[in-house]
Amino acid sequence: MRKIAYLFLPFLYLIILLFQIDQSMLEDLGRHLKMGEAIMECLCVPQTNLFSYTNPNFPVINHEWLTQVILFFFYKNFGLQSLLILKMIIIATAFAVVYFLAKQKSSWYWLTIVSVLCVLIFSSRFRVRPEMFSYLFISLFLLVLFLYKKSKEKLLLLLPVIEIFWVNMHIYFILGIMIYGSFLVQEYITTKKTDKLLLMVGAALLLSTLINPQFLNGALLPFTFSSNYGLSVEENMSVFDFGKYASSFIYTLSLQVVTFEILVGVFLITLPLLLKKTSLAANLNALTSALLGLRFVRSLSLFGLFGLQALAEKFTLLEEALRRHTDRYLVNTIKAIILAITLTVSFVYINGLYQNKVLHFGYQTYTEGATDFINHNNLNGPIFNNYHIGNYLIYGLYPREKIFIDARPEMYPSSFLKEYERMLVDQDYFNEQVKKYHINLIVFGVQLEDPLTIRPFMLRQIQSKEWVPIFADGNVTVLIKNEKKNQEMIERLGMKI
Repeated sequence: MRKIAYLFLPFLYLIILLFQIDQSMLEDLGRHLKMGEAIMECLCVPQTNLFSYTNPNFPVINHEWLTQVILFFFYKNFGLQSLLILKMIIIATAFAVVYFLAKQKSSWYWLTIVSVLCVLIFSSRFRVRPEMFSYLFISLFLLVLFLYKKSKEKLLLLLPVIEIFWVNMHIYFILGIMIYGSFLVQEYITTKKTDKLLLMVGAALLLSTLINPQFLNGALLPFTFSSNYGLSVEENMSVFDFGKYASSFIYTLSLQVVTFEILVGVFLITLPLLLKKTSLAANLNALTSALLGLRFVRSLSLFGLFGLQALAEKFTLLEEALRRHTDRYLVNTIKAIILAITLTVSFVYINGLYQNKVLHFGYQTYTEGATDFINHNNLNGPIFNNYHIGNYLIYGLYPREKIFIDARPEMYPSSFLKEYERMLVDQDYFNEQVKKYHINLIVFGVQLEDPLTIRPFMLRQIQSKEWVPIFADGNVTVLIKNEKKNQEMIERLGMKI
């Protein structure tokens, strides 16, 4: 009965957190769906910036094309909500596999404690995004290597096949090489010899990363993806800096960051003490994911997977060591305190989700009102939009209208991104660019953006009399150019200020 309770708690917590309102439509999902549709129509992978009228010929590397096709297939045949179910199945499966592997050398008690805390961290990226497939592939890599140790040698041949899918679905494909590399190091230190099969599979893994539409450029993308960035990206910031810039992060990330930092601290402190008694590969994987999480906020979730096995093993061994050197009452007291802290943190997190109405099966809405308004009234661009809502506008307006910019800095020349930033603060320069691109509509998200930049910009346009507001719903404001060709629209739709 106790084992059932231990098993029930982390998976119940996982299911609850999977019912957080999904923010992926605020991010990249709309663009992924439109790209998947475009790929299916042309049976090709576009190599240029398909959705922007400002930089339509800028070369791009689409490293997620297969994911986009899969997402579009489910969307077209089963609806947008089906992607939420797909996400839940993939994430639950990935966690279940890692949980099973962690149980091999962990006690039920510590596995439960660590699982709950790792689920809390893992949930920072519970969204319909390409990386959810990376979580699945991570778990499959770990499972295949575990089964190999159980005399299932032929299963190793699955790894290059998985890697071929992975390299065409998400940039985390490099983690497959990392996982296998950690395993090779462990095997060599343990056996003091080199197995030919292991080396052949390793070589096949490296070669499989080249099987993508961009060949070597695609294989090297994890090391070059930010080389062209002209703007800082919040999710790529360090956990020590994100609070300074996180205009669009939900409040819950603060608790996840603190929990992550504490667990990473515990892991690093205990690493040299228990390294010889715990899985070297698990420790190397956890260390890599910890470093990635410290460097990139978006990578916090990886420690929720990789840290589970390493930390559950360590806490189990620490309890055994304490029992040998201290009395039972002290050990049980420490366990009770840690349990109380874990339950408190978990309750605070869920209560916060409830109070902020985040527990919901669905997507967070944002620009639907504006895009419906533009389509219904047959408004024409070119559109000047702000950075963060570009992906959402692609979903609502493409192919009828293309956008000025979207939240993919690698898809635009860095010089252009600097021009965009200048347009927001320099009115004369903005007017010049309006003439250059013949801009007819301004479509700006105002709720989730930085008010210190967006609000002054919008006020300047309205006060200039060059632009007339025709739509505002608290999320997005739409302005139309005040000129003769738009007079009928202005008279019919114009808002009094």
